[in-house]
Order: sequence, then structure tokens, then C-alpha cells
Amino acid sequence: MSIIAAILFFGAVMIIGLLVKRKTAPLTEKVPIQKKDVPVLKGIFVHPSHTWAEVVEPDLVNVGMDKFAKSMFGSINKIGVPEKGQTIHQGGKAWTLRKDGRQLTQVSPVSGEVVEVNQDLVGNPQLLEKKGADRTWMLKIKPSKLKRELQNLLHGNVLSRWNQAVKEQLVATLSMSQFPVLQEGGEIKPDLGDELTSEQWERVSKEFFG
Repeated sequence: MSIIAAILFFGAVMIIGLLVKRKTAPLTEKVPIQKKDVPVLKGIFVHPSHTWAEVVEPDLVNVGMDKFAKSMFGSINKIGVPEKGQTIHQGGKAWTLRKDGRQLTQVSPVSGEVVEVNQDLVGNPQLLEKKGADRTWMLKIKPSKLKRELQNLLHGNVLSRWNQAVKEQLVATLSMSQFPVLQEGGEIKPDLGDELTSEQWERVSKEFFG
């Protein structure tokens, strides 16, 4: 009887061992990780200080000045930019436009590291005079808080309505000027800033860029 009991005992142990091995085996196997597609945000996002951000990739953003800023400042003699590798912040200094005794410091629409500077533009600011220059990038930035900070920027229909409101506000601000603010078609004159007096520029600067 003892021999039969021993045989039954060892048989039960073997069966239990096989069951445990079969149950735990998948835990030792490498399961491929399913990567979810990360949506890439597209389009232009604008900061109220008239700088824009374009998401090229989730970790690369082009930034520049919008058409309104270029029109209001007029001709540019020099552009002061940060160095490659420098960290800038949303709402913090990005670059400075200079002409004679006038200057305008614009802020960055996003935070991150400057990975490239448009040296062609810095060396020749007149490139901004060309058609389509309102989408000419000034800096390329590796963003650090992109998803959160894009919520602070204007986009889509909201951006369109805001641009219209800004134009109407400008016309009201310069309504006593001796020159037309808008050109044919209702758009702001591309180099309106060149026609502004120092007093008018100070008023426009505080109201729209302050």
C-alpha cells in the first residue's frame, strides 16, 4: 500500500507541476508593445502679441512674426535673435526688430530649446518684404510643453475672428491719420509702419504689442 501511495503522490506532484508551468509560461514570454499613433497637430497657432507657431512635428515647431506685426513695424534694418541651444519661454522674449530709433521686442508663442535660427533672414531682413513672408519662420524650437501651451494660442475660427477685430481696432486707433490704413481689398497696408509718426508708433506699440 505504501508503494502505491508513493506512486500516486509523485504522480500528483508531476501533474500539478505541469499545470503550474503551463499557467505561468506566458509570463516569461516577451509581449510586443502596441504603440498608439500620436496625433500631429497641424495649422497655425497665434500668440496675442502677433507671433505664430506652426507644428512641423511633435518635437519641432517653427515660429515667426505675423503679417500684422510686419505691417505695423514697417521696414526692418536689424533683427536680434537668441542663440542656438538657448531656452526660451512662452510669453518671454524671442527676438527684437530694429529700425533707426524704433524697436519692437516680440515674445515666443511656445516654450522650448532653440534648435535653429533663420540666418538668411537675420542677415537680410528685406526677405520679409516678399510675398508670403508672413509665414517665414524666425526660429525652430524643440517644444517642452507643447500640448498645454497650444491651448493658450489662437487657432482656426477663433483666430479669424480675432484678426478681424484687430483690424477694426487699428482703423479706430488711427482714424485721425492723414493716410489710409487699409489698401484696396480691405487688407492693412504692408508697410504701414513706415508712415507712422513716433507718437503714432508709440500708441500702436502699447495697444497691440504692450
